[in-house]
Amino acid sequence: MADDGLADLVVWLGQHSLPGTDPFDLALSAFGDGLPVPETTVREAFARPVVRFAAKIVERLGPAPENGDLQDWVGDRADAITQEGTGRRSGVSRRIRSIDKHLRQHPALAEGWRAAEEMDPGRTESEPLDSMGQLFYAVEAVVGGVGEVGPDAIARMARSQAGRGVPHWGAHLMENDPADIEGAFHSGPAHQLPGLPAESTLNWVVTIAREAPLERLRLGWDTAEAMALWAQNLCAQVEEEIAAGQLGENSIEWALGQVFGFGRMLLIRGLSEPEPSPTQQAETALMLIGISDGLNRTLAGSGPAELEVLRQITPPFLTDLFALPLPSEPVPGEAAEADVREEP
Repeated sequence: MADDGLADLVVWLGQHSLPGTDPFDLALSAFGDGLPVPETTVREAFARPVVRFAAKIVERLGPAPENGDLQDWVGDRADAITQEGTGRRSGVSRRIRSIDKHLRQHPALAEGWRAAEEMDPGRTESEPLDSMGQLFYAVEAVVGGVGEVGPDAIARMARSQAGRGVPHWGAHLMENDPADIEGAFHSGPAHQLPGLPAESTLNWVVTIAREAPLERLRLGWDTAEAMALWAQNLCAQVEEEIAAGQLGENSIEWALGQVFGFGRMLLIRGLSEPEPSPTQQAETALMLIGISDGLNRTLAGSGPAELEVLRQITPPFLTDLFALPLPSEPVPGEAAEADVREEP
């Protein structure tokens, strides 16, 4: 008798297989639906877009210089790479900027903005990057690793997404008390893609696809799907609050994400891909897993108070992936104390 899970997979494939459908897209979708897709197939489906992108980057850049400067190597061909994708997000950027403008001008948030500005006095001195500049540094990080970019460039990219003169706590930390970014996000990739430096971010991402536990890949897949819905809903809900003249929790979430969190990057991506293809969803899943793994390593020694603050400024769809405490969970140590107090 056939295994029930295998029979379910056969039925699912019969319902979803259409002429011309990519078999790896089918594998990703079936895996996301909880069906028993062979592990080797799942990992190859997650890794394939990374491998293809790496090959495309290497083709555009040409052979890596043995002793040359990475910025020169990227810069010589960066224009051709960065031209792709700049147009599709222009409408998204206009929508985000419009919401930002209304919230910064709303009197109900005036006191909060003043407090945020006092926490980030360097905001007016930083020179934001244009779209081409942001993509250039993104390509440089992909090719050479985040350590090649450096905290100052990361801060400029963050400020560029927030807007000129807008307070951004993460950028402030990068400029004044930078963490060990490379140490947090690189733990020795087990796989090396041809034509790229060993420190390339793509080596690290493809290692996640080929080595991470399957349940973590599934959680990343579900989180990537939730991100697109979160981004669309948050935008629509904040726009409704602005139109009604009554700012609520959605507007507060938006403002906190702009000042304290990295939600802006995820908001842009979620709005740019409202109905992601299986390949896009897999790419986003790997990105989210990588970010969360690095953050979890960085926060390994943090106390419950710091983790609770981070939970409050993290988009809710990320709390499971980031292993953050839920509001209903007792702070470690408090439960034991409560038990003692309740004893007769």
